[in-house]
Amino acid sequence: MTSPVRAPKVLAQYERVAELLLDAGFAPSAVMPVISGLDNIVLGSALDMSAPKVMWEVADGVRAPRLSAALDATGPDRADQAFELTLAGFLAHCRELLERQAP
Repeated sequence: MTSPVRAPKVLAQYERVAELLLDAGFAPSAVMPVISGLDNIVLGSALDMSAPKVMWEVADGVRAPRLSAALDATGPDRADQAFELTLAGFLAHCRELLERQAP
C-alpha cells in the first residue's frame, strides 16, 4: 500500500462497507478505524499465510525453552488459528464500540 486508493470499483466497495457500518450504528468517527483495522487483519493474515511454513527456528546452542515448547505445541494450522484469534478480538471490540455508542 504505497499509494492512495483511487480505483472507482475499490472505492465503491469501501463505500458499501462504510454504509453498512453507519447503518449498523457506528459513529462516523469510528468507521475508518474499523475499516482500517479490518484491512490490517486481512492483509497481515495474507502475508502470514504466504510465509514459509516454519517461521521460527531455534538454532542449536540458542537457549529459548519456552519458545521451543510453544513451537512444538503448535500444529500446522498456526496461521489459521492466529487469524481466528485476531478476528474474534476485533469483532468483540467492534461490538463494545457499538454498545458504548448506544443511547
